[in-house]
Amino acid sequence: MPILVLAVILIQGFCLYHCSQSGKAQHWFYILLLLPGLGSAAYFFVEILPELASTRRGQRVVGDIATVLDPDREYRERKAQVELSGTPAAKAALADECARKSMFDDAVTLYRSALTGHFADDPNLLLGLAKVQIEQADFAGCQQTLDDLRSKNPNFASQDGHLIYARALEGQAKNDEALKEYDAVAGYFAGFEAKVRYGLFLLKQGQVAKANELLQGVVATFKQLPRHAQDLNRDWYNVARRNVEG
Repeated sequence: MPILVLAVILIQGFCLYHCSQSGKAQHWFYILLLLPGLGSAAYFFVEILPELASTRRGQRVVGDIATVLDPDREYRERKAQVELSGTPAAKAALADECARKSMFDDAVTLYRSALTGHFADDPNLLLGLAKVQIEQADFAGCQQTLDDLRSKNPNFASQDGHLIYARALEGQAKNDEALKEYDAVAGYFAGFEAKVRYGLFLLKQGQVAKANELLQGVVATFKQLPRHAQDLNRDWYNVARRNVEG
């Protein structure tokens, strides 16, 4: 009971502080003071939650909360859409959700069922399949899918596809080819992922000096970014920071 009381007091204090700093209507002060538990809950859902939903980081938090409360909601909705329409787009959306839930075999089956008829060579569907295969550690299959994509859609360009191709080569220990592809994609990829993955690959190859140069560059660049750009790149910055030497 003391822990619960302390939690209510802390939450109430946070809500009062937020209310004072954000200039919310004065009636919230009375609600928060007179109804500590219910008032704080009402303030969170009416004031804080919509505010969170308006930012990228907040949207992630709200999405995480929704997932915790009903982890299968998105899956059910996308599955219902497939049953209703059966379009390649609906199958791809369900496949992506299956992959998020680590249901990789189901995701591959859905993508392959979408890759038929007029959509047999669709580059976005092939790229989606490759994304699942790389997470499934089907490196040879992933490379073959991307080779097919490139041969059937020579004008299609994707930085994500290029990075996945490098990862597929690395996964098969085709290190010389992987080095070439990592070096190429890291030069133009938006964001830090390609540079960090390249740095980690170089570390595994024993090229510590070059890896450190890449990773230190990521860390230094991150510190100069505006806040919204830091939010977008924070995960890969943290990976770089943990692996850089010196």
